[in-house]
Amino acid sequence: MKPLKVIYICTTFPKLSEQFIQREVDVLREEPVELEVITLWGGEKLYKGISIRTFPKWELFKLLWTLPLGIFRKPDAMLGIMGKFFSAKPPSMLNFFETLLGYGFALAHWIEIKRNPPDLIHGIWATSPVSAAYFLSALTDVPFSMGAHAFDVFEDGGDWHLNEKLQKAVLVHTSSQNTQRQLLRFGADQDKVKMIRRGLTDFPELKPLRRNRSPIRIVSVGRLVEKKGFFYQINILKALKQHGISFKAHIIGSGQMDRQLRDFRDKSGLHNEVEFWGKLTFEAVQEQLVWADLFLFTGRVSSRGDRDGLPNVIGEAMAHGVPVLTTDVGATTEAVKDGVTGLVLPDDEPEAWAAAIQSLSTDESAMEVFRENGRRWVEEHFNAHKNSKQLHEAFRLAVHSES
Repeated sequence: MKPLKVIYICTTFPKLSEQFIQREVDVLREEPVELEVITLWGGEKLYKGISIRTFPKWELFKLLWTLPLGIFRKPDAMLGIMGKFFSAKPPSMLNFFETLLGYGFALAHWIEIKRNPPDLIHGIWATSPVSAAYFLSALTDVPFSMGAHAFDVFEDGGDWHLNEKLQKAVLVHTSSQNTQRQLLRFGADQDKVKMIRRGLTDFPELKPLRRNRSPIRIVSVGRLVEKKGFFYQINILKALKQHGISFKAHIIGSGQMDRQLRDFRDKSGLHNEVEFWGKLTFEAVQEQLVWADLFLFTGRVSSRGDRDGLPNVIGEAMAHGVPVLTTDVGATTEAVKDGVTGLVLPDDEPEAWAAAIQSLSTDESAMEVFRENGRRWVEEHFNAHKNSKQLHEAFRLAVHSES
């Protein structure tokens, strides 16, 4: 089988908080595919022996000749895409500049890519990476595919030019059923949208259940931003303490709410029980999951509409045998089935969470059921080798349908 030549465009690569993308690249490289990874905004120039193309911003000077040439050779494409800047207001200034970044890369590099074209151009996020892929496709006549995930379709109502990208893409990859449904509401072609999860390349050993769970050990991992619901989580932990339940909680991650959350912890009288560990490496996070008895996810819909899909760390926790307690937000309940693989609890009743945690601290049977069923779910649905094979096959079928 002839290797498929794919340009794979990221925002930043590799990125500590996006280990799942690195795992996807690792497994795709095992397939018959020539993968050229491009990062638009920082990252490394070398990853596991392969060169990563970065985008130094001085390359925008190339627009002095690539832009006029594009107008001359591809006037319809240039007028069609550039005209979109005046067709509607961007949902946010961040999305406006993300779009500019992607279009800038496309304009700077379309000539060289047209001279040595790939079979497919794939953008992993619907923001700047797909903006680049979308414009490159229009200028080079190479088909493009796109990733579209929770942030892309929910934050501020979705990416600026999402509808146009969905119409032109030969394949739309998403990793949750919840986001897939939203893409169909946007009018995406059902045949194009493929729900293929990310996953783990190596499964950890299922750790034994810690028999004496007092104090009960609780871990949560995520950026310290509104949609993660950490203020609510601290209220849950406050209720635990008020009920006399002994616990230790580790919150792992960094973000704009770091200082406010630490202050709220202290005002809640939890300085001795709740520790903020900041940003940790993937390996260090796995060590925390080995330490933990329970994993808490208190996500919610942010004031700007953003929410998580299925956070990869939920799958990682379940792989270790750590029961997950979650709110019903985004796609979490696709993995955490209430009473089967974990518990789904309300987003406004700290007392209900405290009661559930107290019960699990002594309920060996329920803990074992959640641990075994959770591990079974990730082995079936969260295997990066199996899932990336599906993505590679989707790439190949999409290219074949265009030829």
